[in-house]
Amino acid sequence: MTLFSTAQNHDSRSAQERARVGRRRALTVGAAGLGALAIPAAAGLPAARAEHTGAERQGAESADHGGHGPGESGGDHGPNFPDFTYAGVITEGLSYDPTGEFIFPSVLHAGRHLRDPLGEWYLYYAPHENPGGICLMYADSLDGPWTEYVANPLIENEWGDFYSAPHVSSPHVFWNEGEQKLFCYFHGPNSVTRFATSHDGVRFEYGDVAVTTDMLGDDSTEASYARIFEHPDRHSHCRYGMFFMENTTADHRRIRVAQSVDGRDWDVLPEPLVTPGELDDGNVSGADLWTWRGRTYVIYHASSGIVFARPVDRTLTSVGKPQVLHQASGEGEDTGRVAAPQVVTLRGRSYLFYERGARLDGAIAYAVSE
Repeated sequence: MTLFSTAQNHDSRSAQERARVGRRRALTVGAAGLGALAIPAAAGLPAARAEHTGAERQGAESADHGGHGPGESGGDHGPNFPDFTYAGVITEGLSYDPTGEFIFPSVLHAGRHLRDPLGEWYLYYAPHENPGGICLMYADSLDGPWTEYVANPLIENEWGDFYSAPHVSSPHVFWNEGEQKLFCYFHGPNSVTRFATSHDGVRFEYGDVAVTTDMLGDDSTEASYARIFEHPDRHSHCRYGMFFMENTTADHRRIRVAQSVDGRDWDVLPEPLVTPGELDDGNVSGADLWTWRGRTYVIYHASSGIVFARPVDRTLTSVGKPQVLHQASGEGEDTGRVAAPQVVTLRGRSYLFYERGARLDGAIAYAVSE
């Protein structure tokens, strides 16, 4: 199975990309002005609904209010979870590859939200090491083949007067219903998570800072790896929720929660949601919200190289015991660390996109459950 288009295919699509982009109103990254028109899914696109990782606004069942720190039990594979089978690496042979590694996949159903997208699905990713850079691939199927966007990176580590950072990385793209545009959240430097907005998923305007270590306390050193979702509590005054990683002077990474009315201004809840336990080897990160069979989970990876899922209550303040969502089988190419999970379910088929391999030597891979 071809997961990534060949260089010949890439070149042949370049003109098509430029033609499509040219039909949109020009908006240079970092410049003020108008973006291209964005509308809900264009007529004639597939009507099947993709169940993404964000919880729906009707709320979720309450979690088992088990402990969320050291001394916990659990760790067995969830009996009703998808059984994912490794399907391959997506990020091979890319033109923009400054560091030989890629992290943090973020999948968007572009056909539901954008007018004349390059493909039905967009996948955002980035190198982590300097200079990083927010990148895009696109495909008409979640199984690929994926085509690298011709002008990566979309967002760089320097952006006019807004910021200059050693790197930018960990993109998460989210459709903001209130503004009817895409919001891309990313970190750079590690102490700051920022966002930019777009009408077409390619050209971005700088937004602002979303969360920073200044909001967390004197012992905080990082505020990064954020994912955003519709808030699962229908009674909350906030429309959006965020999971992000906080690192501390003790060098222990944990998962924090922030809430927002509009996706721009964020308030951080006072206590971490998930702290490292006995199954985690000291660190947890890369969290997302996942709704499965009527129940809501926080899914994340640990330094153990395993992706866990914990039931989470609708207020995003209490979690249950960890259960294994996915780990490498150890067979063939399916080895090593699994991190930064994101699940998309379409027509009864579930896809897990994730970061495969050792930290700072990763690639974007995916696994499938029928």
